[in-house]
Amino acid sequence: MIVTSKQLTHFSIRATDDSIGGIRDILFDDETYVVRYLVADTNTWFPLSRKVVISPISVKHLDIDEGNVHINMTVDTLKNSPSIDEHKPVSREYEENLFKYFGYGYYWIGPGAWGEFAHPNELVELQRQEESGLQHPKKTENHLRACSEVGGYEVATQNDKVGHISNFIIDTYSWKIVLLVVDTNNWLPGGKHLALLPSDIKKIDWAAHHVAVSLTHEKLEDRPEVDSDRLGEVGYIDELFTAIEG
Repeated sequence: MIVTSKQLTHFSIRATDDSIGGIRDILFDDETYVVRYLVADTNTWFPLSRKVVISPISVKHLDIDEGNVHINMTVDTLKNSPSIDEHKPVSREYEENLFKYFGYGYYWIGPGAWGEFAHPNELVELQRQEESGLQHPKKTENHLRACSEVGGYEVATQNDKVGHISNFIIDTYSWKIVLLVVDTNNWLPGGKHLALLPSDIKKIDWAAHHVAVSLTHEKLEDRPEVDSDRLGEVGYIDELFTAIEG
């Protein structure tokens, strides 16, 4: 299933026994461009400076029509999960405590997007993943960034700074960001929403708030325009990739 970051941050969370607020933000790995956590809006049941995150491992189903994300835990299980300070980054130590709490295998042990696997729901046995760590080096640092932070960053081509990141397109099978959307309203008449591959990105400059890409101004302008109304159509993402490769 294909979903955008803008869609997800308007979704409600449905636990197995009740609803529990909504999705506030999305944290992704800026090396692999895999979504690692959905940040729950906890304002109704946690102090404002605290937050709780939900791993895609916990997601059972996304209901696009109803705007709900269904998770395989109770309200109390989520409420009692390790929380983190709103103004501090998510550390690897926190992630280890979180995954031990839920009994999940570590996604950072192994060569795949999710440890040994391509799909997050396969990370259900912590002991198996710890054993796999004997064969694969443990990654001690994470590279988590918030979509809300990167959204709005200017896009710097080889020629100039043009447009800004306006959306992230996510494949919820692997939870990989397959495309980013560049809004060119500030440099093209009428503006367009152009497709950018994660592999196009050379560097994200957090201090300057811009994304440097390997494309020229002209190459970016030649990229296909993303029609958000068609993202749910079967084959539309493949159509975009074909246009990019062409």
